[in-house]
Amino acid sequence: MRKIDKNYNTLLSTRYKTWVETLEANGSQHPLSRTYYDDVAMELYKCQQGVCAYTERWICPQELYANDIWVDGKYLNDESAEFQRVDHAGEMDHFDPNLKKDKYWLWSNLFMIDAKINGIKSNEQPSSFLKPDLDDYAPEKYFDYDEVTHKFIPNTELPDKTRAEIQIMIDNVLFLNHGVVKNDRRDFINSVKFKQKYGMTPVIDRFFTAVRWCIKLQ
Repeated sequence: MRKIDKNYNTLLSTRYKTWVETLEANGSQHPLSRTYYDDVAMELYKCQQGVCAYTERWICPQELYANDIWVDGKYLNDESAEFQRVDHAGEMDHFDPNLKKDKYWLWSNLFMIDAKINGIKSNEQPSSFLKPDLDDYAPEKYFDYDEVTHKFIPNTELPDKTRAEIQIMIDNVLFLNHGVVKNDRRDFINSVKFKQKYGMTPVIDRFFTAVRWCIKLQ
């Protein structure tokens, strides 16, 4: 689960930005309006490079969040385009579900994650120190990777209590080792290694953290 840069100052969705800033300035409760759902979702995908914020599984084609789709500060997907705005496999996750009632559209609390993972995760909240856009977040501080089983494990140098907490996060909240995710990750890493072995240049467009650690081990 890699670090994600969600620079608020570079948002292309300036209409959403103005709208939510006005709500915050007025101390208003965020409405459940979906007017800016696509704007926020595609901005998040742009930050996340089209992968789930937690599992790093690929869930959105790059063509859906290309810069030229934003017009006058609004996301405007051309309905004649090859990829439609529904052609992704993610759902919006509120990292802290307690903020949904009053600050539903707060940029810092939002990520796009695999719809399957979101369905089984429900309203379970990851530990606050695992929020991937924190300035001091780094996956190696909390996780290790077992290249034999292709499972994420807690960093073995952490105290027992912290490792136990992270194991719960891996298994029951972030689902980093969910069967389908684990197998997809294993197959992708093996494909990268195969291409490198035979002098081909692999395209690394998902599972960035695990690939980086496994390739470094070679």
